[in-house]
Amino acid sequence: MADFKKPQDPNWVATFSLKRNADKNPQDPSTNNRPDLVLTDSDKINAKTNKPYRKNFTIDDVWMEASAYIQEDKSLKITIKKTGTGNGAAAQPASPPLEEAPW
Repeated sequence: MADFKKPQDPNWVATFSLKRNADKNPQDPSTNNRPDLVLTDSDKINAKTNKPYRKNFTIDDVWMEASAYIQEDKSLKITIKKTGTGNGAAAQPASPPLEEAPW
């Protein structure tokens, strides 16, 4: 998505593409809890599963992933989850730093 140009709309947040989930089989009840639509595949392959990674995207420098479920009334329920912390502010220490020992 590096070549994607941000739209000029000031209300724009993110753009992403979804595809049918190949890991979901409607005839197999054990796959009912999997999303119907998932992000498109990346060019990079996961060495453990030998499947491509999903093309995640960022909102305010935080990595996100999206999925969608087709509801009984044929509407879509889209879920966006945070998958990384991004470039947020550094965490503050739990206690103030100790002064050097006088000896």
